[in-house]
Amino acid sequence: MTGVVMGAFGPGAGPATPSQLVAFLRRPLGELLPDADEPSPFDDVILLDGEDRLTNGAMDIACDYNQVLFHGRDPASDWLPGWAWQRSEQVERLLFQSLIQSGSQDAYAASRRFVIERPAGVQRALTGERTTAPEYAGARLVTDYKPIPPDRVYRFGGGDADECWWPCPVCRWPMRIQGAVASCAYSPHQAVFRITGAGRPAGSGPVLAKTSAARLRVPDAYPKAGSTCVDQAVWRFITVPGLSEVLLERRLRAIPGVEVQMWPVRDAYDLLVTAPDGHPWRVDVKDHVSPAGIAADPPAAEYVVVPAYRKGQVSQLRRMLRNRQVRTIDQFISEVREHAAKKGAE
Repeated sequence: MTGVVMGAFGPGAGPATPSQLVAFLRRPLGELLPDADEPSPFDDVILLDGEDRLTNGAMDIACDYNQVLFHGRDPASDWLPGWAWQRSEQVERLLFQSLIQSGSQDAYAASRRFVIERPAGVQRALTGERTTAPEYAGARLVTDYKPIPPDRVYRFGGGDADECWWPCPVCRWPMRIQGAVASCAYSPHQAVFRITGAGRPAGSGPVLAKTSAARLRVPDAYPKAGSTCVDQAVWRFITVPGLSEVLLERRLRAIPGVEVQMWPVRDAYDLLVTAPDGHPWRVDVKDHVSPAGIAADPPAAEYVVVPAYRKGQVSQLRRMLRNRQVRTIDQFISEVREHAAKKGAE
């Protein structure tokens, strides 16, 4: 990689030896390539933390830009995490292939919704919800739920029962434990908490105290024993983007007379929205670190909607996708609401 850097930017523009490159991995990317032609939104991203583990910001970039390393699942790739050899469309295809072939549209939507809204929990409770909750009627188990990963588990005693984990209050997937800090690996969720036992009776276990400015509830701890979660690749490529999709659906259904179909025609696009007068909007919701990744694989729908924390991408996406209508979630909700109100008054 030192040769790649030197070959792309010329000698003197960055680290000249492998050891220098390793040192730069713990510093902002803007310092690694100081002579790049123009500023980048990634200039402030640091790849490795103080314990030489991939930072959350680096994970976001990796998941957006990774390419297939192997054709099929080669045994030599077992040392890699799932997201390193899969892309989002691969995860979707592998996860829902059997369902697409043999299940109904309603079963597909219910199964997908369950993976989005219930990516982790106590296994017994997860099974009960999937099989009895009305919103998941017909849902099938389309992915494995595995034990909570070690880096998401907090040990507070010497017994087997003295291990717990906390779900992110936004996505419900286990938060990463780093010393006395629990945080969601997806940076835009802004879920960062300090682990404390202050004021708690002896033997009652640890609790969290919020340290970020985000308006988030403080989650309760779950026991490690009996708890499971989806694989990290499924969480990153299905659960995380799906959160914005179901949020948009929920807000649209609150508008009188508006109908919403999720993932129509086996996910040809994300939402089909229909106004009371029959006017349709076909929508793809996109949550990417860089708009270039969206433009490189243009969405099928006429409307491209991004979450509020990606609103800075709207202008650039409008330039790159001139034959698409680009909105934030709030902007799209306003457009649908105004249309419905206008047609209702006529």
